[in-house]
Amino acid sequence: MKKLTIVEAALEALHLLGRASTIKQIYAKIMERQLYKFGAKDPISVLRIQVERHCESTAWSSEAKVKLFLKNDNSEFSPLISRQSKVEDKTDIVDSLSLVKELANKLKKDTIARIVDHLYALDPEDFEYFCRRFLERYGFEDMQVTKKGRDGGIDVLGTLEVGISKLHVAAQCKRYKKSSKISRPDISQFRGDITGEYQQGIFITTSSFTQEAQDVAFKRGCVPIVLIDGQTLAEIMIDKGIGVTTSHIPIYDFELDLV
Repeated sequence: MKKLTIVEAALEALHLLGRASTIKQIYAKIMERQLYKFGAKDPISVLRIQVERHCESTAWSSEAKVKLFLKNDNSEFSPLISRQSKVEDKTDIVDSLSLVKELANKLKKDTIARIVDHLYALDPEDFEYFCRRFLERYGFEDMQVTKKGRDGGIDVLGTLEVGISKLHVAAQCKRYKKSSKISRPDISQFRGDITGEYQQGIFITTSSFTQEAQDVAFKRGCVPIVLIDGQTLAEIMIDKGIGVTTSHIPIYDFELDLV
């Protein structure tokens, strides 16, 4: 269940009461139904301030933009909006947070695009060295680029510590254009090159994999092949902070109950 704010809890309490009610009655219903857990020493005062700030007519200088309550001459409150309305201060908080998230997603997409463009700009040999550094930063050990033609389809090899054991791993790195997808024969050939000597294979490409290649990557009784395309490679770099920096921007929201 979604955690309610003080204002949302007050609205819910009023709907449950079914009539105009005083702050003490609203507070009692909130506590009865456990709609909100107060942390202030004087929760009734906090509740009164929050409700009055959201009243259609209020003397508070810091009144809320969104009006949710009506107050009668007997100091009783009733909801200004229907129960079906979403009680969220979208004007002040939700819309702003949505904008921040939208901008953050755009920045992430832009960063992914820049990473992929950079990978395409590398020549095949530089891409192999990039993959070695990437795997080292991810946690693989003793990674080294093989000499051309010496190990078949193996471009990078090393080890990965899993629990108390170490797996011998091999990677093939292909800087292909987007239109040149890695197919099932590519995966089968790579698996044939590493079977008997390596416990895991990693196929890294700037392009993508056909569905058949994805289907054959994990087969019972065969060496598993981890598939990493350009998009996935960029996302891993962002998630793990590999070659990517992060700016932490604080997001503030005032909650009177915590004062």
